[in-house]
Amino acid sequence: MPLAPVDVARAKLRGKRVALGIVGAIAVPFIASSTVQIAQAVFGEGAGSPDRACSAGVRELQAALDRASARLLLPAEGDGADVTFGPATIPEWRDADAVRRACDASEGGAQAWAALERLRRTEEQLAHDARGELTPLRRDVTAHLPAELR
Repeated sequence: MPLAPVDVARAKLRGKRVALGIVGAIAVPFIASSTVQIAQAVFGEGAGSPDRACSAGVRELQAALDRASARLLLPAEGDGADVTFGPATIPEWRDADAVRRACDASEGGAQAWAALERLRRTEEQLAHDARGELTPLRRDVTAHLPAELR
């Protein structure tokens, strides 16, 4: 027995709805996944990513070294006692182990950490000498950080 035109129209409509449901079920997760991937690529992997934590930590520790070196270049006050380098890097260098761990987990972070350590050791050794000799080491630290996070 042939189907009535109304039944054929209902069957076509039901087929279209099922097809649209299948396409929607595939497209929505694909679009959501793509959006997340694009956002991560544009804005970074988040504030807690090892790359970001390493880069921010290295910059902060380098700033502490700069501050300590500048403080040591000033003439000593009071009784003329010499100021030591280590305490001048506090409080930033208290968290140095956390930054080192983030750099170990980051791509290129180990090289950035090694460059920072070379700079720190050299600054400690040359605390009272001319700072111009440290410029290549400063550039080395910055060169190992991701370009967008320098």
